[in-house]
Amino acid sequence: MRRLNVVLILVGILVPMLAISQKVSKKDRAKSIVDAVNKKDAAQYVENFSENVKVYMYEEDGSFVLRVDGKEALFNNRKTHLLNHPNVRNEIQHLAEIDNRLIMHDIVWLTPERKEGSSVVEIFTFNSTGKIARVDVIQQKNLFNEE
Repeated sequence: MRRLNVVLILVGILVPMLAISQKVSKKDRAKSIVDAVNKKDAAQYVENFSENVKVYMYEEDGSFVLRVDGKEALFNNRKTHLLNHPNVRNEIQHLAEIDNRLIMHDIVWLTPERKEGSSVVEIFTFNSTGKIARVDVIQQKNLFNEE
């Protein structure tokens, strides 16, 4: 009986510790997103997002406009983007975590002919399950003009 109690106590301590160690970090999610872009894998990309994710784009007038609403819409958006830009390449420059947000500055090259990439900043807001629930995107206005 005493051994059973010890085993139960150990399981009660180790299982939660294991669950915590298996949780995907915010930085790992950002790295997975960039890896997915570089692999041209829309399914891997959306694994990091909640079902009701919303993606907002910064506009010249200073507002943010909803461009993508929901995980399925995000998948279709990324799939189309990756098909339209088969040579896209992405590199993380900086990551900063603040509370339930992660700010990522990355450089994007849509074609190999472009010597200089374009800066993009995404502010990812995470929900209580560790998935991304909102993205605010600020990108260079000429990102798609100089392909």
